[in-house]
Amino acid sequence: MTSAPALLELDSVSRRLGGRAVLHAVSFALERGDVLGLLGANGAGKSTTLAVIAGLLRPDSGHVRLDGQAIEDDAQACRNRIGWVPESVPLWPELTVTEALNACGRLRGMPRATRQAACARELARLQLEDVAGRLCGQLSLGQKRRVGLAQALLHEPDLLVLDEPGNGLDPLQTAELRGLIKQLSPRRGIILSSHGLTEVEAMCSRVVILHQGRVQHDAKLDPRPGKLAVQFRAIAQAPVEAAA
Repeated sequence: MTSAPALLELDSVSRRLGGRAVLHAVSFALERGDVLGLLGANGAGKSTTLAVIAGLLRPDSGHVRLDGQAIEDDAQACRNRIGWVPESVPLWPELTVTEALNACGRLRGMPRATRQAACARELARLQLEDVAGRLCGQLSLGQKRRVGLAQALLHEPDLLVLDEPGNGLDPLQTAELRGLIKQLSPRRGIILSSHGLTEVEAMCSRVVILHQGRVQHDAKLDPRPGKLAVQFRAIAQAPVEAAA
């Protein structure tokens, strides 16, 4: 009997930017219910990998598949199943939080009643009701990140892609983010990049470590205290290879 395809699969994905090889035959998979932490030193290729998954960049070679379907075969349909939060959240500073969420829903083609219900749901889920009428340009960094997450969740995506989701959050907000990830993960796959090993240990079930654009570690999270730090240090301190 043929097994069902993974929710997300990267198959030998390579990408060059500015004439430089950034990703080299990157391969890994993500199942529904997984929370995958993508780790790597600066320049390892984390943000490029996430941008390729989100459909913002096309791989030069290899494939990204969502439930077995190559994203390039129907990019729009696949993007409709993905929620994407970049490290720098794009918001209209002159719009209120509610207006920004409504605008995002309109851009996604959501019917008015569905859009309004989704906005109310995410304002409550992300604890943004108290700032719903505030201009996005007046929000704190942590509040902006929560608005970005609310936008990504409006259409209840199957795959949530988060680039440094903990940036700008205070300790209480970080704890709330961990709780939200735990709440969201059973129904979808989540992949997040982070520089914080403690954050990954607290939220993730699997870890992929990139080094110089290559996958050097892909395994379930080892729960032993300090083990992830040892694994990461050994990989991140490996000698730098000449660029291809």
